[in-house]
Amino acid sequence: MKQANLKLFLSLYALQGLIVAYLFNFNKNYMIRCGVSLPDASLVETVALLPLAFKFLAGPVSDKYNLLGFGHRRPYIALGLLAQSAGLVGLALVDPGANLHLFGAMAVLAVLGLSINDTCCDGMVIDVTEPADRAKVQGWLWTSRFIAATLGTLAFGFWLRDTGLLLAPRALWACALFGLAPFVLNLFAREPSTRDPSENFRWSALKVMIEPRSVALLAFGIIYGMVSMGVEINLSVFYTRMTPPILDIGELGAIRNFGRVAGALLMPLAWVKLSRANVLGCGILLLSVSIVGQSIVTGRGSADAWTFLFGVANGWCDALFATLAMESSSRVLAASTFALFMAVTNLSVVGNLLFANSVVLNGFPLTFQAAGLITLLSLIPAWFLRKPPSSFFRDASNVA
Repeated sequence: MKQANLKLFLSLYALQGLIVAYLFNFNKNYMIRCGVSLPDASLVETVALLPLAFKFLAGPVSDKYNLLGFGHRRPYIALGLLAQSAGLVGLALVDPGANLHLFGAMAVLAVLGLSINDTCCDGMVIDVTEPADRAKVQGWLWTSRFIAATLGTLAFGFWLRDTGLLLAPRALWACALFGLAPFVLNLFAREPSTRDPSENFRWSALKVMIEPRSVALLAFGIIYGMVSMGVEINLSVFYTRMTPPILDIGELGAIRNFGRVAGALLMPLAWVKLSRANVLGCGILLLSVSIVGQSIVTGRGSADAWTFLFGVANGWCDALFATLAMESSSRVLAASTFALFMAVTNLSVVGNLLFANSVVLNGFPLTFQAAGLITLLSLIPAWFLRKPPSSFFRDASNVA
């Protein structure tokens, strides 16, 4: 892989981590501070994140059309970055308490742009990465995202802690400005100028998505993703509502993301040393235990421990799922099929709404315990993923 390409991929994943750091840790509390109720804030956040669930729609366009001769990936990445920055600037300028609908629309635009550049980036990663390097590359990319999320969460937390989130718009301006880095790097990246005839676009390649192993992978992603996102996006609210409240949300978010870095680095090592069954089982059990553990948090010390463990589990499972999705994707529709696999983890935005409403009815401890038990259901599809597919990528003979 060319160094220019790797720099682009790492910068895009880092930018995504920075934006997620703000959205997951501060955006909901910012809306609540501006007078929005928790259910309404959760609804807006869920709707805003829906483009992630449908980001696969950008895949066929990128796979099929070489935009104005500039390529199948790079021009779409640039357009996505522009839309993302426009949405972030819009969020900075709109008061959610005064105009919640416009605020939500700006959030949708920002996430839509992120979805486009993320989908096309992943397609390009598949285009230029050798199969034997996929776990290593995915480990690097997720580590880049988690490190950026860690530093961003910590920086935003220190910045906003003593101002009652009054400076939240400035954090959004910062995220928009950081988008300049991948935009410039995209100018120097290169993608394959020609394709092997066997990799030419055809809709029949989508048949890979209905293979039994693919269905199991989708089920695994839906279960673990829905639960983990529902828990994570509500953790900051839980900590601030404890008695006494824990207000160092930025520091706790950074600790969680340190855990994600550790999990993303450990998974590729385990991938080499352990069986797939053990790698899958370890990730699922760790995620379940770390979620249930939130229900017994009593203060800052226990919050630090359980949030770090929760981060390790998420980093492990995210890197694992991306690796499994990469090897199951079609070379013919690389962006489309990989995005379809990854989209199921983004359908987990529904978990945010379900979790928030469960908290209203049952309180945080019981909801954490139920979520941890539901996570164990992902062991069922994981059983079908314990063996590798017949090949790293489906070739023409398998999808024609």
